[in-house]
This record gives sequence, structure tokens and C-alpha cells, in this order.
Amino acid sequence: MKGHIRKLGSIVLAAALALNFSACGSKPADIPKAAEYYDIEFHRGGRDARPENTLYAFQYAIENGASTIECDIQLTKDNEIVIAHNSVLNPDITVDSEGKRIEADRYYISDMTLEEVQSFNVGAMDEESEYFEMHGRTQVQHEACIPTLRQLFTLVRDSGNDNVQLSIEAKYWSDPAAGILYKKNYDKDEMLTEFMKLVDEFGFKDRVLLQSFDWDILARMKKMDPDIRTVALYSEQESWGGTDSVTLWLERDEPSPWLGGLDINDFGGDAVKAAAAMGFDVVSPYCGELTKEQVEEAHRSGMKVVPWTVNTREDMETMYRMGVDGMITDRPWVFREFLSSKGEKLPPLMKISLPYHLEPDHLEAEEAKPQGGMDAAF
Repeated sequence: MKGHIRKLGSIVLAAALALNFSACGSKPADIPKAAEYYDIEFHRGGRDARPENTLYAFQYAIENGASTIECDIQLTKDNEIVIAHNSVLNPDITVDSEGKRIEADRYYISDMTLEEVQSFNVGAMDEESEYFEMHGRTQVQHEACIPTLRQLFTLVRDSGNDNVQLSIEAKYWSDPAAGILYKKNYDKDEMLTEFMKLVDEFGFKDRVLLQSFDWDILARMKKMDPDIRTVALYSEQESWGGTDSVTLWLERDEPSPWLGGLDINDFGGDAVKAAAAMGFDVVSPYCGELTKEQVEEAHRSGMKVVPWTVNTREDMETMYRMGVDGMITDRPWVFREFLSSKGEKLPPLMKISLPYHLEPDHLEAEEAKPQGGMDAAF
């Protein structure tokens, strides 16, 4: 999954470990039954409709016809997997237990216990922020805490929806130059161990995908369990101003620390070929960088293509004509309407008797702003 980080400082990168590629899985995993639908991925649960990465967003996604719920995970001090985009709490959406707007770059999830993390309200958008202009005007806001991955799995299980998939991004900063963000990274193997415990407990192996910009995490996942589908995220957006937006290092001589020991130059700068060499199942680039040729190449290699973050009808049309297998979007109601106009079969709407339903479905919809800068960030 990246997001609005204007107040959160620069998010950057990590040293790569050389890997035995033969241990990463030799072919994509089987297509799940949800693939009968064009893949509609609700980004952070649909952040232009509900507070991002909260149970309100995830119930919204289930009820409003998601084929896939996209979310992000972090690891607390007491080894609990929680759903949050950054390693540090975002002041644009967060107030403390007394309702006071938090300071930027202060509250790191890896420094806090689960109880401490869940004491914050992350459904309190700052209406003076750029984030509000980007995502708040169509969002039904509500007080909410950061949920655990266990809570999301429980919600999905108890919803009775047997088809919805979960594309879970292991957020990680892969370069020591990231400073405090890099130093606050979790231990990868601890995260993956806890992740698999939950997946096995809930029997969700055929329902989860693990995605990351850090391909070393994906390779470790394939080595731990080749049946877990993996999604290789990447982008090369220097104009966004954060080095976390440049993961391939196409313009550099040294290998990128994002790519798990690979050097993109060994693949002629081709991220699709590099991801195929690692045995990943899906490639997920920033939509503005994708070409039809890359889509065709991925399909020849047995990989799916799901770009991010596709919020305008114009971009949806462009991606659709390229033949992508799905799209990640902040505005799923726009995307469903678009797919309906194309005659695509859509996952059904449903109402579930769980406590995170909010009315209305979303506020009066505005046209999505053109993507670019941090609005497009994952």
C-alpha cells in the first residue's frame, strides 16, 4: 500500500539481503474463487468513504462489494500486528485520548504496546489539512481506534462473506538513510511468524495476499510458505519528493535496497521481469507508470497486474484498456459504476449485522481530483 506523508517526514528504504531465488516459489499460486469478478480493491478499506484502515472502513468494503480489502500492517512493542499505514501515527487523522491533535513524528507504533496504540482516535481528520482536501470531503467520519489484524480477520469471518480477499501490505522502510523510520522497523521474521499464526488460525491461506515494496519480505514469505500469494509493489516517482517513492533505482548504479538483493539493471530496468524472477504472483505498480506492454509481459509470466491508486474515471479507462486484472482505488463507488458500464460482473452488495456500519454510504460525491503528487501516493 503509501499515503499522505507531508507531516510525517521522509519515508525511505533498507539494506538488501542476498536471497536464494529458487526458494521463493517457482509459479504463481492458484487463482482464488473471488477471481470470477474483476478485482475491485478498496484501498485502506475505501478511505474516501470511511476512516482509513479501520473496522468501519472494512465493514464498508464488505457491504459495498469489494472483491479485495487492501490494508497495511505494523508490529507493536508487544508483538501484536495492527493495521496502520505508517510506523508513526499521522497527525492529519489522529487525536489522543483527550481529543488533542497529536504532534508529527512522535508516536511510533514499535515503541508502544497494543493498549497504547489503541488509545488514539484515528478517525479525527484535520479539516485544515491537505489530506482532508484529498480524501475528507466524501468521507463519513467516525471515532475509531487502530484495529488488529485479528480483528479484521474476525470481522471478515463473522460477516459471512466467503469470497472477499485480503491484500495486506507489510509496510517497511528499506534504507538506513531513512534514519529514525528505518531504526523503528520491526523484525521481518517476527512479523511474518505472527502473520502466519493468524492466517493458519483463521484458515485464510486462500484468502490473503501479502504485498510490499520491500521485496525481501515477499521472498521470505515465499520461503516460509510458497502457497501465500505475494504482490510486488513498486514506483519510481522522484517528483513526489520522498525517496520512498523511488524503489527501483533506475537511475542509479548500485542495487536498490527495496528489491531483495536484485539489481534492476540486470533485468534491463524491467520490474516485471525482476518480479517474475523472484516468483511473485502479482505486480502492483503506480498506475501512471504502467504500460500495456508490461501488462502483457506480466501475463505471459503468469502474474496478475493490479495498479494503484486509480481514482478517476479517465485513469480507470486507461488501465482497463491495458487489460489489468484489477485496480486499487480510494473511490470504489466510482470504480463499481465504471465496471458496471463495461458489463463486468460485480461482487454483490450486502448488509451485515456487525457494529461498524455507518450511514450514509458516503457523502455527496465530488469528482476525484486528478492524480499526482501525494494524492496518488500509496
